[in-house]
Amino acid sequence: MFNVKQLLKARVVHHFLLTCQVLQEHKEGQLTSLPREVCRSFVKIIAEVLGSPPDLELLTIVFNFLLAVHPPTNTYVCHNPTNFYFSLHIDGKIFQEKVESIVYLRHSSSGGKAVPSPGLMVIRPSAFTASAPEAGSSSSKITPPQTAATLRRSRSLPALPASPLMLPQKLMASLDCGIDKLQSTAGNHVACQPEQWLPPGSSETLKKEQEDAFISSCESAKTVCEVEAVLSGQASVRSGPRGTLEFPAAKVDHRESEAEPRADGDSPGDESCPRRPDYLKGLASFQQSHSTTASLGLAFPSQNGSAAVSRWPSLADRSTEDWESLAFSPAYEPNHHRTANAHSVSEDCLVPICCGLYELLSGVLLVLPDAMLEDVMGRLIQADVLLVLVNHPSPAIQQGVIKLLDAYFNRASKELKDKFLKNRGFSLLANQLYLHRGTRELLESFIEMLFGRHIGLDEEFDLEDVKSLELFQKWAVIPVLGLIETSLYDNALLHAALLFLLQMLNSCSKVADMLLDNGLLYVLCNTVAALNGLEKNMPLNEYKLLACDIQQLFIAVTIHACSSSGSQYFRVIEDLVVLLGYLQNSKNKRTQNMAVALQFRVLQAAMEFIRTTANHDSENLTNSFQLPSAPPQTISQKRKSIAGPRKFPLAQTDSLLMKMRSVASDELHVMMQRRMSQENPVQATEAELAQRLQRLTILAINRILYQEFNPDIVDILSTPESAIQSKTSVSQTEISEENIHHEHTSVSNPFQKEIFTYLVEVFKVSIGSSKTSGSRQQWMKIIWSCKETFRKQLGRLLTHILSPAHPSQQRKQIFEIVHEPNYQEILRDCLSPFPQHGAKLVLYLSELIHNHQDELTQEELDTAEELMNALKLCGHKCIPPSAATKPELLKMIKEEQKKYETEEGVTKATWHNTVNNNQQSLFQRLDSKSKDISKIAADITQAVSFSQGIERKKVIQHIRGMYKVGLSASRHWQELSQQLTHDRAVWYDPIYYPTSWQLDPTEGPNRERRRLQRCYLTIPNKYLLRDRQKSEDVVKPPLSYLFEDKTHSSFSSTVKDKAASESIRVNRRCISVAPSRETAGELLLGKCGMYFVEDNASDTVDSSSPQGELEPASFSWTYEEIKEVHKRWWQLRDNAVEIFLTNGRTLLLAFDNTKVRDDVYHSILTNNLPNLLEYGNITALTNLWYTGQITNFEYLTHLNKHAGRSFNDLMQYPVFPFILADYISETLDLSDPSVYRTLSKPIAVQYKEKEDRYVDTYKYLEEEYRKGAREDDPLPPVQPYHYGSHYSNSGTVLHFLVRMPPFTRMFLAYQDQSFDIPDRTFHSMNTTWRLSSFESMTDVKELIPEFFYLPEFLVNREGFDFGVRQNGERVNHVNLPPWARNDPRLFILIHRQALESEHVSQNICQWIDLVFGYKQKGKASVQAINVFHPATYFGMDVSAVEDPVQRRALETMIKTYGQTPRQLFQSAHLSRPGSKLNIEGELPVAVGLLVQFAFRETREQVKEITYPSPLSWIRGLKWGEYVGSPSAAMPVVCFSQPHGERLASLQALPTRAICGLSRNFCLLMTYSKEQGVRSMNSTDIQWSAILSWGYADNILRLKSKQSEPPINFIQSSQQYQVTSCAWVPDSCQLFTGSRCGVITAYANRLTSGTPSEIEMESQVHLYGHTEEVTSLFVCKPYSILISVSRDGTCVIWDLNRLCYVQTLAGHKSPVTAVSASETTGDIATVCDSAGGGSDLRLWTVNGDLVGHVHCREIICSVAFSNQPEGVSVNVIAGGLENGVVRLWSTWDLKPVREITFPKSNQPIVSLTFSCDGHHLYTANSEGTVIAWCRKDQQRLKQPMFYSFLSSYAAG
Repeated sequence: MFNVKQLLKARVVHHFLLTCQVLQEHKEGQLTSLPREVCRSFVKIIAEVLGSPPDLELLTIVFNFLLAVHPPTNTYVCHNPTNFYFSLHIDGKIFQEKVESIVYLRHSSSGGKAVPSPGLMVIRPSAFTASAPEAGSSSSKITPPQTAATLRRSRSLPALPASPLMLPQKLMASLDCGIDKLQSTAGNHVACQPEQWLPPGSSETLKKEQEDAFISSCESAKTVCEVEAVLSGQASVRSGPRGTLEFPAAKVDHRESEAEPRADGDSPGDESCPRRPDYLKGLASFQQSHSTTASLGLAFPSQNGSAAVSRWPSLADRSTEDWESLAFSPAYEPNHHRTANAHSVSEDCLVPICCGLYELLSGVLLVLPDAMLEDVMGRLIQADVLLVLVNHPSPAIQQGVIKLLDAYFNRASKELKDKFLKNRGFSLLANQLYLHRGTRELLESFIEMLFGRHIGLDEEFDLEDVKSLELFQKWAVIPVLGLIETSLYDNALLHAALLFLLQMLNSCSKVADMLLDNGLLYVLCNTVAALNGLEKNMPLNEYKLLACDIQQLFIAVTIHACSSSGSQYFRVIEDLVVLLGYLQNSKNKRTQNMAVALQFRVLQAAMEFIRTTANHDSENLTNSFQLPSAPPQTISQKRKSIAGPRKFPLAQTDSLLMKMRSVASDELHVMMQRRMSQENPVQATEAELAQRLQRLTILAINRILYQEFNPDIVDILSTPESAIQSKTSVSQTEISEENIHHEHTSVSNPFQKEIFTYLVEVFKVSIGSSKTSGSRQQWMKIIWSCKETFRKQLGRLLTHILSPAHPSQQRKQIFEIVHEPNYQEILRDCLSPFPQHGAKLVLYLSELIHNHQDELTQEELDTAEELMNALKLCGHKCIPPSAATKPELLKMIKEEQKKYETEEGVTKATWHNTVNNNQQSLFQRLDSKSKDISKIAADITQAVSFSQGIERKKVIQHIRGMYKVGLSASRHWQELSQQLTHDRAVWYDPIYYPTSWQLDPTEGPNRERRRLQRCYLTIPNKYLLRDRQKSEDVVKPPLSYLFEDKTHSSFSSTVKDKAASESIRVNRRCISVAPSRETAGELLLGKCGMYFVEDNASDTVDSSSPQGELEPASFSWTYEEIKEVHKRWWQLRDNAVEIFLTNGRTLLLAFDNTKVRDDVYHSILTNNLPNLLEYGNITALTNLWYTGQITNFEYLTHLNKHAGRSFNDLMQYPVFPFILADYISETLDLSDPSVYRTLSKPIAVQYKEKEDRYVDTYKYLEEEYRKGAREDDPLPPVQPYHYGSHYSNSGTVLHFLVRMPPFTRMFLAYQDQSFDIPDRTFHSMNTTWRLSSFESMTDVKELIPEFFYLPEFLVNREGFDFGVRQNGERVNHVNLPPWARNDPRLFILIHRQALESEHVSQNICQWIDLVFGYKQKGKASVQAINVFHPATYFGMDVSAVEDPVQRRALETMIKTYGQTPRQLFQSAHLSRPGSKLNIEGELPVAVGLLVQFAFRETREQVKEITYPSPLSWIRGLKWGEYVGSPSAAMPVVCFSQPHGERLASLQALPTRAICGLSRNFCLLMTYSKEQGVRSMNSTDIQWSAILSWGYADNILRLKSKQSEPPINFIQSSQQYQVTSCAWVPDSCQLFTGSRCGVITAYANRLTSGTPSEIEMESQVHLYGHTEEVTSLFVCKPYSILISVSRDGTCVIWDLNRLCYVQTLAGHKSPVTAVSASETTGDIATVCDSAGGGSDLRLWTVNGDLVGHVHCREIICSVAFSNQPEGVSVNVIAGGLENGVVRLWSTWDLKPVREITFPKSNQPIVSLTFSCDGHHLYTANSEGTVIAWCRKDQQRLKQPMFYSFLSSYAAG
């Protein structure tokens, strides 16, 4: 009890069932199947836990589970009328599919998984088979090493593994006891003497049975004989009745085997099944196939889809191998060990669980307390739902549901039952079953439902019981109708089902009526059609047997209808005849014939029945029907003496067939006897019988007259002992035998003969009526009331028999009437009312005598003469037979004959019409019935699907939840490993930690990508210098085993998961274009953000290893992050969009076409994008450049962006000009025009002498183009051009960036996995210039932006082996010009200044004309020698090219030649004036005024300031305009303000204001817009607050409104005591450093709801310091955070990824001050020097030490000036302890100037330049703030200064 409580507490039922559902939803997971024992144990646990009375909540969970796991594709009640069990399909597609399914089931060797024919002997020694090769080996012996038969697993012990029970299934056929019990010993090899198994009977019987059993595997009568010979030969040698069956020794008690088998609930067998061909949809889901051997056709499905194979140990010997191939499938090896297939893939662990639960529920229902019934019945367990659940591919589950339904009916109230009947529940159930294959178990389930107890198919049941059943129970017979046709794959099963129906018809007229009302006849017709469709796949005798079964049923229906009173009953017979008439329309010849024969059988049976009933003479009865004296027992004996006819109709000998048929006939006799006795409640009256007899006679005669008849079919339908065929009197029998003897060659219609005989009899009776005894009175009355009809019909029949249309042999049948003693009276009686019949007879008889005289014997001629005389006596004019055959006479006969034939034709057509009309009206009735059922079914389907949807949704949500948990766990692990495995963390392992660096795609200011990020170098060692090679082992990231699935895929899942949790408005296919790969996927626009989800992590276009790819292919971003959206071209098509994000990432997405792209573009812009820049038009941009407010570099960057150039597409990489022409001098003068290239000309024609060569090329191509296409050239001529290559393409970009991962790998991919020839590799600036400008005709490269800001790409950091040049020099770092002093950083800085020089500023416009302007296209481009290959220009429409070869060629050109930028200017670009107009950073409003002001100042200045150059060997460098610049006026104090309290920091805001903050204060603010183009937008503060820390309670407080007290914002723990803070404005990130050295990053978002207007969303800890964090510095433009600690370390962190980047090593003592440049990302650190004073170090953003300088004074604070690169050499300002500010050059750390303030010598604890650089603010230790400006700018407006002192936070 305690355990149960604990289990309940743990919600074991809920969790277990949920697990199962999850497994079902995740079919591909590893846990597809649980072991069977586990499943069963779980069901037992649930049973225990349910309690008694059961817990309602748990019952609900169980039932809902069963509904939820039901296959959704099967969640319907069949509502398509064509799939109803009673809808007729005797031809056409559905019929074909159905037959194919059945054939597949009969024959398939189950996809190689299951074994051959269950229940069939697979003995086919070759002599028995038509096809086997070794014809001579019939006497050979079969001695398999094992026992004789492989049996299916017992249902009562479903899970016993290992060897299935072996027993000859055939033998078991003869057992009365159920197989089930037998099987319960399934683990052992069972064996015993056969007689132990048999019901008592003579040895003769046994012998017979063995023979029968054996025979079933043979194929023809001939074989049968051979077998009998073999068997009898062997049997005679043996003693007693043992026959030939031998078994190894193990005993099974006979009594036990007699016991009733246990009800079959807890055991679904394993369904190992093949896939069935897709087109076999006729029987909707035969998923488990139970195979059979082709030639034998009998299949006995076992539950587990494998089959039983019988073997005969004593017959012949064949190699075991042969046997294996025949008798075993891979699932059963000869040693009986199940192979791995035991739980074949298709087996579902849900099947045993569901079966167990259904059984459990059935049991619960039966013992449910009455008080609970109301809650459970109809509310929880609903019949409608069960109807849907029956529609399941597993037969075991179908059976479970039916058992539950049975239990439900047992407990259901009358209202519920009535509702079920009203909804046609049983018909719906039959429809559901009709979708699957019938099984023996299902049939038995319905018999059990009917009788209320288990009755095996082989057990007897008293038919009297049926009458006494409740009406509702009787309905259980209806679903059997759904099983009939679908049992065709198993003849035994079908035979049993048909026999069961026969008994039902026989037992109770109410049941018979139900069956008829519910489509019995339609089902039988379908079965006939299907049977004939299969006929080739079935042994003839089995086919005959089933045909007879169906015939018996039809006859039984006829007798039932004939004997019952009421017009509706006779209509049944008429309907049956109409239906059979419809069957005649089948395309199958055999079906047509059978349909005809069955019509006659039915009519004949009815007529015979009426005669017999009317005669009602018991003696006659006995004679007529040969009834046994004690019918039921005798039948039962008889049945037992055959090999279990219901179970295994192994009929192969005629005698056996007859015996089996006789059982069925006996059933029929019993029925007729009952019908004629007074038992039948409402018996037909005499008048009804008479009326019916007339109608029947007419129907019969019409069919004889108007239908073709094929005699073959009679054989099949003949029932040797059938009552209907036994002749009434000896004389007749003799006649017919004599006839047969005479006419063995004749082909005549036996029915015609029988009807003829019947009518003649009637006349004989009526003529001899005076002599009739009293008991025949009724028959006499009926005959007299029908006399008129009989006369007419006999007349028609006689004329038909004698008609010349038939062969003379058949016509002779007419002579039979002459053999009757009183034939003349009969003729007179029948012909007198209808003279036309007599006339025809005379004419036809004359024709026979005259035209076929030679075909008649003398005896026949005499008979003909007698007949003619008789006709003459009847008063007809006759032509005497002896008259000479005169031609006139013959002619007259012919004419008369024609006339009669025409009449016949008309009447026949009329009859056919009537038949068709009758069929139509029948179908209309059928349709209206179908429609009713269809509507009910559709309603149920809808309701149940809805309920199932709700249940499945819960599971899917649960799965999604699990998935999220899994993902977030994986993500957390990844984050942890990222946080804890770097070189400053606890899990650091140098082997696994990445040591290589690649370019970080994040863009900084002006799109400069200066930062590197760590990566694994996935380039093989052969590409590396020897001393740089690493071990070849695949280096995995630390802890990678925790997430073996690729980081990418988990990242993709995260994105998918995010997208799944919000409503998606737009969903479009697109390609995400990145330099290294193109990823296909979907772009989703949701409510909060956008998502790109890749199709499949492994399908990326670039096949290179993903390890080097740090950026995942799927990503998501919020609308707040979007900064810019631009339309783009991709591969010269206007179909892409590029999105710029605030964190510096960009995404290029290409769509199918322009329209889709435009839709997406507009959809993005319709969202609320708070950070979208108002991007100015080009005119405004040009204006800013013209007035000197933006630099040349910025201007070119923006032009590239406007022209569609993107870092994401190497074919459209931004293009920059070659600037300098001098790469060989030691010194350089930037003011000398001769050091520059000619910007007005393309790079290739810098020298006059090259121009002519390009012009000539153009002229030649122009000429060719004019001539048009040449025949010998497959490609059409192209438009003329100067250059075959381009100044910018992927080759160019990779050529320059080959030293910089990830481009190195792209280069190798581009160059077929090799570096270029060393001499061609980018190795020297001078060589590159010479090749482009002069030496090469094909090399016309311009530069890329990296030449102006990224020194790293010129250095071979990773040690790649580029080879040795021809001159013996190894290609390593790029050789720089002498004036760069071999320093890549200096080269870049000087180069950038060259770009900004006066000369370039004035002339760059001409280069812009060539690349972006009017000289790009048209005549101007020809004159400027600036025409490139046509495939490089936009508008090249690839899709218009029809020829596939040409189209591929063109596509390749577009992808490789290069792409000309979009044209931005249509006319000449204006030039910048030469005067000094650099007024940096002013606001646009004041531009006009400021320009004048600047001019005025320039005029006033008489004395030119002389100043040293930043580098002595370079002239013309600009220091810049900031305060303190050597080239600017002296700094003077313009502002001084004491505060009485030390200010810890000064902060310059983008609004030009300066803030002074007290200790433990941090300013939080967000701006309305990030600045786009510098000076283009003003910046407003959107929200601001002061964060204060250092309180005893460790709470960080926030004060956003001056009037209100601070609000508690973040509670930090004691261990993370905050010591410093930093805020990142636009991403709302807050970083706190703590006493223990941990940095915490908080992600926040602004909210209008909270008082603080901001709330914290998440936090991440960053580990890298071991002691207190003393300072945090954020450099937002380059997305880095620098942290400084007492432990002496200084660490760089990545703000976007929140991860460690690297440590700035080499400080001898803790860093005391740190700052970073907003323009370059350079970092300055200060630490105390050992001998006093300070050391100042300068680092690049990538942690490379630029230099260091010692300062005798202590430096208390540092700051960078922030003037644009290129137009200034920025400085580091250091605040010294003596109150002096010293400036050092950022180029080489040379001191530039000192700024002193005589009035104060207090240490300067903080300093900053204003955002425009015109003011320098300092704060000293006493709290005095002093500002300096240039002497010549004293009149400029000063920035606002705000101070926040400690008192501010106090409230």
